Amino acid sequence: MTMRRHLEDDVLLDVIEGIADADATRHVRECPDCSARLSDARAGLALAAGADAPEPSPLFWDAFRRRVASEIDAERPPVRSRFGAFMAPALLATAATVAVLSFIPRSPARLPVSPAPLAAVSAVPQLDEATTDAAMASIDDLGCQDVDACVASLDDEESTALADALRAELARSGDL
Repeated sequence: MTMRRHLEDDVLLDVIEGIADADATRHVRECPDCSARLSDARAGLALAAGADAPEPSPLFWDAFRRRVASEIDAERPPVRSRFGAFMAPALLATAATVAVLSFIPRSPARLPVSPAPLAAVSAVPQLDEATTDAAMASIDDLGCQDVDACVASLDDEESTALADALRAELARSGDL
């Protein structure tokens, strides 16, 4: 099988290095133009291998290093734009998370619970037995079973009047 086209330069280099496929090697043997190009390429490689090139000056390597660094810097995007490209999506994601979390209820809805009764601590000083008996007789006249029931049955005005009377009595006795 013969090839209709001449070999490309990279295929000719593969033939020189001995890594080309069988079709390319056969084409070079059968095609006088490609065979001549192969001979020219081998001669050029031999000439380059035999040439004595002087080592460049140290100034050349300094200039070369600066030139390569400037070309790399010109191709590299500035740090600020890479940072901004990262920060913008991160800030948007954070804002979206905060927005979503602000609409989530913090605790499940609970049914209203009546407060547990608290133990009452009286600021009123303890009365002697005779005074207590007189107070109990007055409570019986009101139709209450005990002091707690009488106080609980007071409306707002009566409750305020009782609190004011107790404060005045404690202020007179010096216990307040």
